[in-house]
Amino acid sequence: MLEGREFTVLTDNKPLIFAFKQKNDKASPRQLRHLQYISQFTTDIQHISGKDNIVADTLSRMEEVSVIDLDQIAQEQSTDGDFKQFCANNTSLDFKLYVLPSGKNLWCDVSQNKNRPYIPTSFRKKIFNQIHGLSHPGVGSTVKQLATRFIWPGINKEVKEWAQACINCQKAKITRHSKSKFAQFQEVDTRFSIVHINLTGPMAPSNGQVYCLTCIDRFTCWMEAIPLPEITAEMVSKAFYERWVCRFGVPTCIITDQGRQFEAQLFRNLAAICGAKVQHTTPYHPKAMGK
Repeated sequence: MLEGREFTVLTDNKPLIFAFKQKNDKASPRQLRHLQYISQFTTDIQHISGKDNIVADTLSRMEEVSVIDLDQIAQEQSTDGDFKQFCANNTSLDFKLYVLPSGKNLWCDVSQNKNRPYIPTSFRKKIFNQIHGLSHPGVGSTVKQLATRFIWPGINKEVKEWAQACINCQKAKITRHSKSKFAQFQEVDTRFSIVHINLTGPMAPSNGQVYCLTCIDRFTCWMEAIPLPEITAEMVSKAFYERWVCRFGVPTCIITDQGRQFEAQLFRNLAAICGAKVQHTTPYHPKAMGK
């Protein structure tokens, strides 16, 4: 397409236009190879400013799609019941009315020498997602970016909570700042409806038995210790069924840790056939068993 034709290359990379005029000893072998390849087509390279190089820039820049619609925000402001109360409670703010090109009125705070639109409730999370989703900055940086551009009641606290709850930040960043609340055990009023089971051992052998499957009823605290010679999924499932289910009935919920015996498909199938729900506790945290 280009070979054999005369044409001019326009670039906003100004040092490139002097590349063919410099001595070869000033260029690296890689640069020499690139220049040699370009010279097969043309050496007429001219400079163009970046603001005028719109053809190449348009192809390399993603079209900007904004969810911040000032017309819709202005319309929501007129029906927002918290706006007047917010203005009355914050006398340090200076709200002024701006007329948009569409003719709608937009309230903005100008107390910081910037136009900060008041954001109604329905737009707050959308604006946060757009600003924070660009590069997932930290909590402080996210709060600063939004607080300097927009205003609404409790903006610092709300943005901080949203930034701390960002799943992508939790997965990618070293500092994981979200802490889960302590779970509460379900209250029961029926015996043998919820049972906690776990494995203990190995212990000193006794008649070939070195492990114990412990089963504790949450309501009555009745405990059974079932001796086992080994702790395969088949043996654990069989012992639990014969020594607990057949004697005390099928529980509605079985609480275990994340041992491989209780994660096995055989144990899951046994619970599914019996109609019991299996609930696993936090790994490496035995206190979560509760019993």
